[in-house]
Amino acid sequence: MKVSMVSQISIDGKITLGKGNSSKMLFELLTEQDMRYIHGIRGQVDGIIVGMNTIRTDNPTLTCRYDMGSDPVRIIPSKSMQVPKDSNILTDVTKTIFITISSSPNAEIIEQIEKIPNKSVIVCGEDEINFHKAFKILEEKFDIHSIMLEGGGKINWSLIEEDLIDEIIVMQLPIIIGGGENTSLVDGNGFTDLKSISKFKFSGMEIRDNISILKYVKVHEKKIA
Repeated sequence: MKVSMVSQISIDGKITLGKGNSSKMLFELLTEQDMRYIHGIRGQVDGIIVGMNTIRTDNPTLTCRYDMGSDPVRIIPSKSMQVPKDSNILTDVTKTIFITISSSPNAEIIEQIEKIPNKSVIVCGEDEINFHKAFKILEEKFDIHSIMLEGGGKINWSLIEEDLIDEIIVMQLPIIIGGGENTSLVDGNGFTDLKSISKFKFSGMEIRDNISILKYVKVHEKKIA
């Protein structure tokens, strides 16, 4: 499985304006060429991951526009499974897979979702989502081998912490947002020592009129026996 984290960010690494606000606000600063770049990536992957907060806030379709490829399968991790009934991911025909836990409090919602055509639920983990197991199921059962992660700070941290990110592509806007409560590219608990940090190496850069596209690939260090 190849997982690519893709996001627009400010110079200081923020992806939202205000706590709990949508990262979609920054899309207003992107040109059509920039949006084509994002949808070009979507058209090349098998699946796309966003968090449930994005679903509630933006109600996205997560499809591929501009005739740049096929729509990716939408993959939505959620422990609570509090999915708005009128959300696009439930009401349209595009394939959607939810990942949840066995102790989810909304078993009835899960049962209802599984009755909807092109909607599936996989259970991985008891109290926390086991993404390693989930990705194995996505590969073996759903033939998904490449994923674009367009997540917020929490879900990005979850996959970084589990060492599941292979590539990072950031579209850096020439702005400063600041604010301790504004969401960063990666939030969560964070690492506390150099031995634990997730290491990447610079792999490319593209300068455009409006943004700088920076690319990084995961460093796989050799383990000493």
